[in-house]
Amino acid sequence: MSLVPLFVAVVLALVVSLLLTRLMLVLAPKLGLMDEPGEARRIHKAAVPRAGGLAIWLTFLLVAGSGVFCGFFTGGDLSGHWLTAFVAASGILIGAGLVDDRWGLNAWMKLGAHVLAPTVYFLLHPVDIGVFPESWPVILDFVVFVGWVVVLINAFNLIDGLDGLCGGLAAVSLFTLGGLAWINGRQDVAVLLLAMGGAVLGFLRYNINPAKIFLGDAGSMLLGFFLATLATEAVGRKAVIGVMMLPIAVAGVPLLDVFLAVWRRSSRKAVRRLMGETGEIGLFEADKEHLHHRLLDKSQSQRKVAMILQGIAVLFSLFAFLPMLFGEQLMSVSLVAFLLIGLVGARTLAQVEIEQTGHIVHMAVKLPVRRRMMGAIMFVYDVFALSLAVVAAVMIETNLMVRGEALGAFLRFGMMFVVLSLVGLRMMRVHQRVWVRATMRDLITLQLWLGVSALAAFSIFSVAYATLEWTALRVAMMSLVFAGGAICMPRVALDVVREIGLDARHRRADVSSGLEVGSFGKVLVLGAGDLGALFLEHLKSSGHNHYPGMHVRGFLDEEKCLHGRRVRSFRVFGGLSALPQLVKNEGISGLVMAIDHPKPEMMNELEEMCDRLDLKLYRFGVSLDVEAEAQAESDGKDSVVVRIPQLKVSGGN
Repeated sequence: MSLVPLFVAVVLALVVSLLLTRLMLVLAPKLGLMDEPGEARRIHKAAVPRAGGLAIWLTFLLVAGSGVFCGFFTGGDLSGHWLTAFVAASGILIGAGLVDDRWGLNAWMKLGAHVLAPTVYFLLHPVDIGVFPESWPVILDFVVFVGWVVVLINAFNLIDGLDGLCGGLAAVSLFTLGGLAWINGRQDVAVLLLAMGGAVLGFLRYNINPAKIFLGDAGSMLLGFFLATLATEAVGRKAVIGVMMLPIAVAGVPLLDVFLAVWRRSSRKAVRRLMGETGEIGLFEADKEHLHHRLLDKSQSQRKVAMILQGIAVLFSLFAFLPMLFGEQLMSVSLVAFLLIGLVGARTLAQVEIEQTGHIVHMAVKLPVRRRMMGAIMFVYDVFALSLAVVAAVMIETNLMVRGEALGAFLRFGMMFVVLSLVGLRMMRVHQRVWVRATMRDLITLQLWLGVSALAAFSIFSVAYATLEWTALRVAMMSLVFAGGAICMPRVALDVVREIGLDARHRRADVSSGLEVGSFGKVLVLGAGDLGALFLEHLKSSGHNHYPGMHVRGFLDEEKCLHGRRVRSFRVFGGLSALPQLVKNEGISGLVMAIDHPKPEMMNELEEMCDRLDLKLYRFGVSLDVEAEAQAESDGKDSVVVRIPQLKVSGGN
């Protein structure tokens, strides 16, 4: 295939886009298409034209129209018929976007335009998305296609918050998809993708920080719509793996931002409801906690943030296209890469969402619940989990039912396993335990009862079916493993979320600025023993604002064997000798002493060091006190209580 049409498409689109974008700089103020500063999520200081999307759209229509006329698409499946569908559908989005940029549009009206555009496109140019067999009703393709387009439109619309970011991410996707289309023999699709890529590059000339022009809602919606419609054409229907990886390849970063936005706003809505507050946070309500805003708070450079996110987009595209280009055997490489990126990204970028979820869990366990209803729900879940565990074990043992002998016997074994396991759970009183306060003993006991149930089911079964004895043992052991994880998962999930929420809340690095008077600030815990671990447990069980502004950075301990290790994911930095350097590097403002009966000389040293380093010294401890004499007399006996006091300032400033 010739590369000449591709080269012509890029160069022609680039030149035309430069001219039209320059023209929009003059026309936008006259048309009233100006982005005024002032909203909470705005970061620019002066009014900026937002007609870049209109310039990109007109550029693409001119180049694509000339491409059809000159025969660039000869031999492909796309033609002027496709262009008609695209013009009609994209015209709806451009019109809605221009109205929104000029006067503002209701969120539901914008969503209506998002749905109407792909509907018109599908009616004029039906799309085979490659998910369902060809014999299935076309309505299924339509529903999935419209949903896919709406998600991508909103993804690019939400990510458009920094100079050069949305356009840069779109350019990465356009050129990588164009290359894939050319490799797959789809020159017609490649020309269209690269023509749009050239148009975006021309716009980026004036959109790099400091931007002279913005995309506007019309532009961001156009790019999301274009990528959604042409992406399936570029990948082709020949590989299911391509359909699976397509969303990550086309819009990995914007889709991640959408996921976090929905999670964040849903969590805040739930918190407000639990607290009984009025007012709602809609899923379409703007905020200033998108990915680019968080990175901007850390780096203070729009160009740097845009380059970081565009680099991540390149990685997403690279790992997503590996199995498409070199075969499904590389699927495992892509999955491992995405898992690692996800783990690092969640720890770095999803701290707000994790913290909000931990807050919900904390409040939920404090509220009264309908015990009978929850008990019934968990009983139904246990029956389902146990049954699913047996089915999974039997499927593995019979090689997905290829060896179909004795299926009736396996069904009887499954019923015995489920019934005996439910009896064991009942004897353990599993539905009466408060699992959010579960200990290791509770989990071990649960596994032991399930193990006893599995062995009992095996014993009974092996007596009745002696010829299947070893088969039954394997099925029993696999059922035990699967059931153990499934039964424990919902019971420990709440505490795990609270633990992750505690970790996220105290690892946010941007807490040194904007602290209110009376806030604790960044603190270290002196003592990594039982009392230090108890302090972290106390924080996990305390309210979200119980200690306002407190962020635990780690531990200090004189035991050298603990240095460099972690307690509840918090690092032990060293002994007291490391404190001055930590104050300088970490901005520490306080020290929480979690040591029982400290020696007087140690207290003198601590107070002197806190005075010198301008630190507050807090003391945390557990006391066992006898109640006041009057209270004891009213009870008719001595009353003993355990108290975990609030943190008290002990010496220091």
